[in-house]
Amino acid sequence: MNTKEIASKYKIIINDVLKALDEYSSFFDLIIADPPFGIDFNKSCHEYGADGFILYEDKFEGDDYEKFSYKWISKCYKALKPNGCMYIVSGWTNIGAIINAIKNTKFVLKNHIIWFFEWGVFTNKKYITSHYHIPFLVKEEKSYTFKPQYSNPKTKRKGFKYEKDVWYWPKYNRGNDPDHIKGHPCQLPIILMKKMINISSNPGDWVGDIFSGSGGTLLACRELGRHCISIERNPDYLEIINKKVRIDQDIIFKPDEKLEVEKKVQTGLDAF
Repeated sequence: MNTKEIASKYKIIINDVLKALDEYSSFFDLIIADPPFGIDFNKSCHEYGADGFILYEDKFEGDDYEKFSYKWISKCYKALKPNGCMYIVSGWTNIGAIINAIKNTKFVLKNHIIWFFEWGVFTNKKYITSHYHIPFLVKEEKSYTFKPQYSNPKTKRKGFKYEKDVWYWPKYNRGNDPDHIKGHPCQLPIILMKKMINISSNPGDWVGDIFSGSGGTLLACRELGRHCISIERNPDYLEIINKKVRIDQDIIFKPDEKLEVEKKVQTGLDAF
């Protein structure tokens, strides 16, 4: 094997994140969290009531969601290395509770990213939700990995790489990711996780995939040569994770070879 090629190390843990993270003090370079939304889904909408999908309960009462958020975010702070960072993917309903919880930890909130997508649940009495919130947190104000990936060939500053705090991929929404599989009702596109991983970690780094769900972050880590600990509470999702991350296949990361799909996706960012 070429010395530059990396076969990811990884582990899938079926356990409550509040317990599992205790085993990983100052361990992770990056954590990506897609926590429960904390709302009662209408099972007649989207995939939540479709055959073949394993539903989950994540409704919270009163200020329980903020208390829960504070607990797991604090655990993540301890699990990160001193120069580590974290992304939290959230809908709008409970983003206030998450931000409040962050303020009560030692994390530094560096950015509040918006992921805009054209897909949304249709409504005729209110605005269609077409974005997710992504707070970007660091442990230390000036010491963390941040590697801008994007340069706009149309600007005068050709080749100068930078990142905007609004992300948009015209063809990549929550429901039409090519890695989307049947079984889990809420899957983020792999290209979203890859952006966070590429910017905020290096090949060979350890990434925490908490609230793993279908295992999308773990798959992104395998394809990008990052090591990963994937934590999911519900044992019913283990078979789905194994299938999505292609547990029975060897995936070798070659840093000099960019996937064709990623080359095409980059051009989509020019539209925004």
